[in-house]
Amino acid sequence: MSRVVDGVLKEWGDRLFYSPVKGKKGRNVRGGVSRPSPPSKPHSSAMVKDRLARTTGKAPEVMVKISGGGKNMGQIKAHLDYISRNGEVELEDENGAILHGVDDVREVRDAWAKGKIGIPKEGERRREAFNIILSMPPGTDRQAVKDAARQFAAEQFGNHQYVFAAHEDEKHPHVHLAVKAVDKSGVRMNPRKADLQAWREHFADKLRERGIAANATPRRVRGVVHKAEKQAVRWIDKEHQEGKRAAPSKSRAGRAAAVAQELAGQGAHVNPAEQAITERRKKTVHAYGQLARALAQSPDDADKQLALNIVGFVKAMPPLQTQHQEALAVAQRERGQGRGGPAPGQQKGAEPAPSRLPGDKER
Repeated sequence: MSRVVDGVLKEWGDRLFYSPVKGKKGRNVRGGVSRPSPPSKPHSSAMVKDRLARTTGKAPEVMVKISGGGKNMGQIKAHLDYISRNGEVELEDENGAILHGVDDVREVRDAWAKGKIGIPKEGERRREAFNIILSMPPGTDRQAVKDAARQFAAEQFGNHQYVFAAHEDEKHPHVHLAVKAVDKSGVRMNPRKADLQAWREHFADKLRERGIAANATPRRVRGVVHKAEKQAVRWIDKEHQEGKRAAPSKSRAGRAAAVAQELAGQGAHVNPAEQAITERRKKTVHAYGQLARALAQSPDDADKQLALNIVGFVKAMPPLQTQHQEALAVAQRERGQGRGGPAPGQQKGAEPAPSRLPGDKER
């Protein structure tokens, strides 16, 4: 592959898969010293191609999320009880020690509360621990997920006190990881969006080392518009649909009210994020186009096939619709008022997916 093509892959691969890292700070609770987030690591053209192959091949996406975190020892103890199922499920700490039973859980609580930088028994001044969930889709080897989580935690939080537990009671294998916010050097963890993406990539790396197909791409790279709804919101709406609650979640009720208002001709709903969503899609499609064109110039047949896979992947991206637009479309169909609009997967102002690549013949 020529140096020019190699350079294009690295440049546009970085633009596609990574956003600029913003200045998150983690403070040292003793001296006020701060620590910036590490910059994104450089990527070779081979790594970019590997990631493109995983993405266009729709490799399973890892899930890493912060589900909460205690602000006092009482809240932290309650979470430890939950992930250990009151001592019935074993915990493993940062030293590799296996903890089982209520007495062991109590020892963890005491060790965290009475360390060099302790945790108050009550009060809610600041978050003293982070509850992190590491998850993969159903069917993924559970032992591999647990082993990958163990190594991820050791490498990512090696200077922190932490415990983790693997849960076997749901279809998707997942691990609950509880990390003390302040590390052994006195630096308080303060994760931001860029850190979560870095954690996803790290966890996916550990899974691939164990032969598990795993990817960690941002939503925009997959053409996904909506953020995942919070679990509490999903449960509220589920119980409402089952007749167990009188009203749906506030977010669903708000969308319903906005749709009703628009259908009644009382003004169109204005989404301040809509322009940003459209702009992100345009940039994403443009980056894919640059990568596909570069790969099409390669003498390697595998690179040419990857270019075609990129084109097909972009064409199949989901429609660029907000939740309000989707709810409005459903309401219009139900009332027989369907209107014409953008073609599926395309929004006014969005750059269309390239139908052919340089050098392709008409078919």
